[in-house]
Amino acid sequence: MDVHIETRHCKLTDLEHEAAVKAAEHLLKFHDSIIRVDVTASEEAGEKVAEFTVRVQGKVIVAAERGSDHTKVIHDAREKMVRQLRKINDLRHDTRSAEVA
Repeated sequence: MDVHIETRHCKLTDLEHEAAVKAAEHLLKFHDSIIRVDVTASEEAGEKVAEFTVRVQGKVIVAAERGSDHTKVIHDAREKMVRQLRKINDLRHDTRSAEVA
């Protein structure tokens, strides 16, 4: 899995950068076929923004969050992504929806 951290119009502290990397690595627990994770941290009109873009076997999933603290918005965006990955993983492994011949 490739992890790419990008900033726009702001700089991350070492602690915030480490939180972004750990958050990206944490996503592997919820889906085993993650190819790449892009984390974009930015500041727009005084508001901190974190966006996760995850590439999984032909799909691109995006989760973003806004707030006043980069560490918190990174964590909240990660939780949004976890919910989406769980849903995709559950649908992939759901045997009840398979047709019976």
